[in-house]
Amino acid sequence: MAVTHMLTTRLKSLLKSILPAKVITNLRSARTKLESRITKLKCRSMDGVRVNVGCGSNPTIGWVNLDLGHYPEVMCWDCGRGLPFKDGTVEAIYSEHCIEHLDYESEAKPFLRECLRCLKPQGTLRIVVPDAGAYLRLYAKGDWVETSARRPLIKEGDNYRDRWLGTVYKTRMEFINAVFRQGGEHKYAYDAETLLIMLQEAGFSSAIETTYNLSSDPNMARDTPERKTESLYVEARK
Repeated sequence: MAVTHMLTTRLKSLLKSILPAKVITNLRSARTKLESRITKLKCRSMDGVRVNVGCGSNPTIGWVNLDLGHYPEVMCWDCGRGLPFKDGTVEAIYSEHCIEHLDYESEAKPFLRECLRCLKPQGTLRIVVPDAGAYLRLYAKGDWVETSARRPLIKEGDNYRDRWLGTVYKTRMEFINAVFRQGGEHKYAYDAETLLIMLQEAGFSSAIETTYNLSSDPNMARDTPERKTESLYVEARK
């Protein structure tokens, strides 16, 4: 496995050095389209599965793991365009630090409706996002100490370095913008009130705020420990 990975990495580097950037982009696009078709064919025949949406390089063992990136044990799929499962075939859905990357109106709201469609009756959806409400409350207090502990940030002289992004912040507003926008990758910032209303409007029978690794579903995917202090945890039942 290690040898295969090494050869694949070297091949990618070689292709980048000899092929124009546009060709590389077209090849990546073609690969994504092909793998997405394969994912759809596989998922349409599944029933009683548990799904981790937007897992990145952190798949959940025993679950169907979806992400637009290309990672081992992960099926390629753009969840901003729906889910590849038939109605009422999914036991549970988990999504950690994913929907903030979706456009609020055109992707995030439809995504929640898609989750509802795919879930079996009484199925559970667990959503984890950066807690924008908590960060705004800390900003209003005017204190770097609690803010840096929640992220966490590393103090460097009068400034603070972001452990996740590597960015150095001179002001708290620089940090707030990084959390909410992340260089344009984040499309929307959530607090509990907003996310709970979205879930209710999507049609879920109940939606509650919960905490790190506390779930009504005993078989729910585990939350990432490194994100515990900065995350908002919400669960909804079909």
